[in-house]
Amino acid sequence: MELDYLKIKTKGGFMYGGDQKQFGKAASKSGCGMIAACDTLLWLSGKGGAEISFSEYVPYVEKLRDGVFYNGTRNLIGIFPRRLAKILTEKSGRKFAYYSAVKFLSADGKKLADYISKSIKSGVPVIVRVGASFGGLPYKIKYPASGKTCAGKMSWHYITVTGISESGILTFSSWGGKGTASCAELYRHFGFTGGIVGISEDVYHS
Repeated sequence: MELDYLKIKTKGGFMYGGDQKQFGKAASKSGCGMIAACDTLLWLSGKGGAEISFSEYVPYVEKLRDGVFYNGTRNLIGIFPRRLAKILTEKSGRKFAYYSAVKFLSADGKKLADYISKSIKSGVPVIVRVGASFGGLPYKIKYPASGKTCAGKMSWHYITVTGISESGILTFSSWGGKGTASCAELYRHFGFTGGIVGISEDVYHS
């Protein structure tokens, strides 16, 4: 399952979701959560599957950056996940919640995969906060605009999960690229303060 996620059209080609580096010095250092939330809100507003021009995307993010995310605060260590959940709830009209990695404890990480699958199936991406961990989460990212691919390990970063395969491979948006990572590896490398921001489970149980 994979969502037909945001395609942002730039002069150099398409981006798969936004990139914090394009929104000022403060955001470039700590804006991954802001971008994840802005992109999720755009998706929920019905922009998924359609091309969004860069000239349309930028003012949308800048308005939320200045009025919500960086309104007098510097956010040097990033946006706290519970604040992201609150903003998403207020702006989307849907109920979001933050769940720490502890919630998904299981022998094989199946609880995490099940939650992500349920959310993607319902049409809602999942924001993942990869915390500080020894080694970090292995990932690969392809940038549609340039066609370049990179690989590495991440920590202290928000990504937006947009799909999950039957074999447990996650598709995600980060830095304007389309990435992949193993759900099992994410479970092992959630790290300190790691967790997810997604639709409240109360919604599924209602």
